[in-house]
Amino acid sequence: MLDFSGKVAVVTGASRGIGRAIAEAFAESRAEVVLFSRNVALLEQVKDVIQGRGGKAYICEGDVSNKEHVDGLVKFVEERWGKLDVLVNNAGVSPHFKSFVKTEETDWEQMLNVNVKGMLYCCKGFFPLLKKGDHPSVINISSIVGIVGMARIAVYTATKGAMSVFTKSLAVEWAPHGVRVNAICPGFITTDMTAGVQSVEEIKRQILARIPMGRFGSPDEVAKAALFLASPMASYITGHCLVVDGGWLAW
Repeated sequence: MLDFSGKVAVVTGASRGIGRAIAEAFAESRAEVVLFSRNVALLEQVKDVIQGRGGKAYICEGDVSNKEHVDGLVKFVEERWGKLDVLVNNAGVSPHFKSFVKTEETDWEQMLNVNVKGMLYCCKGFFPLLKKGDHPSVINISSIVGIVGMARIAVYTATKGAMSVFTKSLAVEWAPHGVRVNAICPGFITTDMTAGVQSVEEIKRQILARIPMGRFGSPDEVAKAALFLASPMASYITGHCLVVDGGWLAW
């Protein structure tokens, strides 16, 4: 059920963290994976790991907030395979931990452009190829703050909230075309994005006290959720936001 042989997956923001883990997981499950990011040096490392394990990976350099770059990514996939089976919209920028009134407009633009517009560009650009895919699936990497609020990251929560609701709307619109659209809402995962809060013991302690499972999650645990949502095991699931948070939202 988790054999993706013959399938093509595109993972944006695949150079590190959750994106890297998802890319490696799909490759280990025999998908051909297209790695997309601005950081080619890190993508090369990911590609080497995947190929060292016998997987297939391809690099495309670009910025999801740049439509021309996304168009180039779409063209690469179209010319090589003529279809797309899995699209993972993972690329995102770290939240700015500031009160809203101290958040600059340039901060808003960066988060909106990458987190929201990047997802929109990819979904619109890949739709024709997804319709040609084998039980195609779109997975948007949102966040628990796409469901509940959190202080000092108001604009970031707005972008993730947009991703979560967009997922539901697009699922309804694309269901007649056979394309499933879901989201994953991770909680606190051990990545570069959470390194800052983990480095401050008091903040880390407060976070862990709020997580029923008492620990941060790993990128691999999010990757497993992505494999599930893209697999036949989730064939009747669309428009869903799957929370991977160690119980944070269960309080």
